[in-house]
Amino acid sequence: MKIDSNPLFRKVITPWYDSNAACWIVLIFLVGVVLFSVVGIVVARSQPDYHHHTWLPATLLVLSVSATGSVAFRLIKRRYDQQVQNRDF
Repeated sequence: MKIDSNPLFRKVITPWYDSNAACWIVLIFLVGVVLFSVVGIVVARSQPDYHHHTWLPATLLVLSVSATGSVAFRLIKRRYDQQVQNRDF
């Protein structure tokens, strides 16, 4: 008898660094990084000597917003999958 390689009763086990709590902690820190980079842009634009340094907080803003979107999408997808799974049973 052949063993089914993908049985229906198996649950997906997520590692600790991809758990809901870890994702929420990462989101909180990323929001702090977004605020830090926005303040950096405001300060750099308010001082004429530092206008050419605006690229650094702008890069930080783009990277942190993209990471925030990725983590938020992961949490939303996980919540949706849980709701669909609970509705089926």
